[in-house]
Amino acid sequence: MIIFTDDESPFRDENEVFMYGSIDTVPDRKDTTYFLQSDKFSSEDVLSWSPIVQNRLVIITRKAPKLSKAAKELCVVHDNLRGKSNDDTFLIVKAIINWADRERVASVFNNPPIPLLLWFLKGNETDIDVWRRFAKVQYILPEKYLEASIIYGITPSRKRVSWPKKKSKVKERPELFKADDKHWEIILENSISVANKVRESGDIPKGMTRRKVASQSWI
Repeated sequence: MIIFTDDESPFRDENEVFMYGSIDTVPDRKDTTYFLQSDKFSSEDVLSWSPIVQNRLVIITRKAPKLSKAAKELCVVHDNLRGKSNDDTFLIVKAIINWADRERVASVFNNPPIPLLLWFLKGNETDIDVWRRFAKVQYILPEKYLEASIIYGITPSRKRVSWPKKKSKVKERPELFKADDKHWEIILENSISVANKVRESGDIPKGMTRRKVASQSWI
């Protein structure tokens, strides 16, 4: 996801890369948030980099971007830039979540970028039945059916619309363990011999020391 904002603080992460002016590090790691400080990130840039970004590329800018329709569907313009833009997406999101009159919601639902709406809804709608309805129509039926599911299929509430929370960091399982081994982290942390075998294999999880640890033995 590509995000435009003038305040990067809500998107700070444990693993992050900062760039200035232009992209000098390929933003293709799933566990890293990339930040680019630039006022010149264009629609063409969004279209070019979107397929490559695996997690988040946050564009820090002082002004709202002027984006093509295709580019708008592939990125998010943070609400703190709305005053500098004609983008009504955030108003639509609030209407979907908060307004009880669904016909009124339909009246403001004027061709918004669906990927952006779904991204917001992931952080604000937890009803599994809602997401099942979306799954039944998305990519299968014409988009108007998904739009109807969004407008009429969500129970309104008074809760504040929030930005989706960042995903918790998931550790990579070394190949030494089976895919269905649910306790590999506990074993790795508590068995020196197993940990040393992982080090020998070279498939070392991030954060684990590469140097072997001496194991105690009884004489």
